[in-house]
Amino acid sequence: MRRHTGRLVLAPRDPDCAPEPAILIRPLKEAGFLGAPLTPRGDAYAAGATFLYLVAFTGCAVHLELDPQREPSSETHRPFCHIRIAGPFPNPVVLTGRNTRPPRCPACRTPLRDWRDRFGAGPTSGHARPLSCPHCGSIAAACRWDWKESGGCARLWLCVEEVFPGEANPTDALMRILVGATHTPWRHFYIQD
Repeated sequence: MRRHTGRLVLAPRDPDCAPEPAILIRPLKEAGFLGAPLTPRGDAYAAGATFLYLVAFTGCAVHLELDPQREPSSETHRPFCHIRIAGPFPNPVVLTGRNTRPPRCPACRTPLRDWRDRFGAGPTSGHARPLSCPHCGSIAAACRWDWKESGGCARLWLCVEEVFPGEANPTDALMRILVGATHTPWRHFYIQD
C-alpha cells in the first residue's frame, strides 16, 4: 500500500469558525488557485493557473504532478497535487497524522507525550475531549492545545493534497484571499496519513 505523501491544510484560526465553501470557491477560482472541478460535488479541484504563484514550494527536489493520470488498467488516479475542501462540520474536528508531534499544553507549554494513547490519530470529532497536562494539571479541550504545524482543529479545511510536509507554504497573497473571503485569520499545518 502506498504511503500518503502529505497535505498542506489551511483552516480558520478559530476552530469554531465554519465558513461555507461557496464563499471561498469564487475568490479562489478568480485568483487562479482553483482550476476545474474534479468531482460533481465540487469538493475537489485541479490546481489553477496561478496555483504555483499562490503556494511557494521549497526543497532540493520538489516534484509535483499536477495532472490526473489513471493507473494502467484501473479506474483510480495516480497521486497528483490537487485541492480538496472538507466541511463545514457540525463541530470542530481534530486532524492528526503519522507526522503529528505531541501537542503543547495551553497553560504551561509542556508537550503531551502520550497524546496518541489518550486521543488517537486521524480525523476525530474529539475536539471537546478534555486533555489534562501531566506537568501543571490544567485541563483543556483538544482544540485549545497547540498542535503547531503538524496537526490542527477546525470545522472547515482547505487541503492541498500530495505535497510533502514543509515543502509547500501558502503565500501572503493566498492568505489575504482567504481572510478577505471569510473576514477571519487563517493558519496552516501539514498532515501525512
